[in-house]
Amino acid sequence: MKTNPLISALGHPEALEELFHADMKDFTLWLHEALQIYPESETLKVWNARLAYLQKPEPREKQGRKTVILVFVSFMACVLVKMNAILHLDTQWFMSRFFPLIVIGTMAVYFSLTEFRHRNRFSLYGFAGCLVLLLLLPDGKHSASVTMALIHMPLVFLSLLALTFMGHGWMKPDSRILFIRYLGEVLIYTAIILLGGMILTGITIGLFSLIKVNIGNWYSEYIVVFGLTTAPLVATYLFDVSTERKSRIAVIIAHIFSPLFLVTVIVYLVVIIAKGRSPYSDREFLITINGLLLLVLAITVYSICGKDDTKNQRLQDVISIGLVSTTLVINLLALSAMVFRWAEYGVTPNRVAVTGTNILIFIHLVLILKTYAAHAVKRCPVQALLVTVSGFLPIYTAWSVLMAAALPLVFNFK
Repeated sequence: MKTNPLISALGHPEALEELFHADMKDFTLWLHEALQIYPESETLKVWNARLAYLQKPEPREKQGRKTVILVFVSFMACVLVKMNAILHLDTQWFMSRFFPLIVIGTMAVYFSLTEFRHRNRFSLYGFAGCLVLLLLLPDGKHSASVTMALIHMPLVFLSLLALTFMGHGWMKPDSRILFIRYLGEVLIYTAIILLGGMILTGITIGLFSLIKVNIGNWYSEYIVVFGLTTAPLVATYLFDVSTERKSRIAVIIAHIFSPLFLVTVIVYLVVIIAKGRSPYSDREFLITINGLLLLVLAITVYSICGKDDTKNQRLQDVISIGLVSTTLVINLLALSAMVFRWAEYGVTPNRVAVTGTNILIFIHLVLILKTYAAHAVKRCPVQALLVTVSGFLPIYTAWSVLMAAALPLVFNFK
């Protein structure tokens, strides 16, 4: 039988506190087991009451306040997204620069208002700096460096959203893992909301067309745009209030699809070899490989985020290690193609950005594979694996900031 560390730590308050902060989920399981063995222990009763208080639902007043904040921030987002019409600005210029800022920025505002005591003011300074940078960047229609800066800017916004979400606990691995889970949940909820919105749009336009009233243009210009803007914000509210940040849909989906993706990627690599397709000369093929790389990396990360040390997940470990290893092969293929294109066609903003991203992902995957292998043979706990996953996030942030702020300057906005 596996030793219950909580029982071993009875009589040592500092050790109990460390166990609690190391993994609250495991601590809850250990406490339940310890109470069955020592039901009269005052220490265990106190901890049980403490956990029961922490896990009880939010009072209705606080939920109501969050609902009011949601409505206010949603209204603010809808006004901001139509500022191009109010100020008579070019729609393409405005949307390409400010639509991601509005969507992600209002999500950060939601957390700033609902978690006012824990807000991190540096995220506010960061969003203000991004706004200034977006206003100063020249038109990027004929500038690859400006285009790459605009592509990386949403990643900077997500980093600032993470800072707002985590507050003063941004250095803690558990806070970073919760933010990663939050992004996955919000992505899934947003997809469901938008799917429902598409159905509602089709029904609404169809019903009005039956009475010879064409509302298609107006509906698309306002209702659809407002829906696209506020869907992630509503998804954030659902994760925060309805599921109390405990939803695990993204993790479950990752566990379901990780073996399917492993088979798909292996078969894909075999077909590449058999068909003689080369990313060295086919640019679209190289873009596809990089997209696949990011998708498989996301599946791997969410599979790891859902690991549970209290369960035997040997099969899942084998699948995850296989997925990481196969992804490394794809990454090496993409990197070699990028080196070839550098030598053959020279340096461009696109190649600098893509090559740097591939190198960072390669290093991260190597670290994950190394730690996962140690975890699989029981040389390190799952917490070390989570630290490896979350510890690389600041490096991705630094790279996205560099690409957004410095790349256009280095290439003289060309």
